[in-house]
Amino acid sequence: MNNDLLKNYREQIDSLDREILYLLFRRFTLVWEIWKIKKEIWMSPLQKDRWEQVLKDKIEIGKEYWLKKEFIEDIWNRIHKEALEIEK
Repeated sequence: MNNDLLKNYREQIDSLDREILYLLFRRFTLVWEIWKIKKEIWMSPLQKDRWEQVLKDKIEIGKEYWLKKEFIEDIWNRIHKEALEIEK
């Protein structure tokens, strides 16, 4: 019985991981579209005020799900770094 339960939970995690990867793909697709607009209007890829607000918002949302500030910062800094790479 416990093995079946473990297998079920692992399958759920695998499914959620796939969704996370798909959502990252969708997010970076939008980053690409934003980059094209920024390039057209000569805007810098890094908008410091916007980034600071995004990170602050994500930390607040993370609190609702009992996620540590450091964890959210780490994840979103990595996502932001990848987004900046796309916008180069």
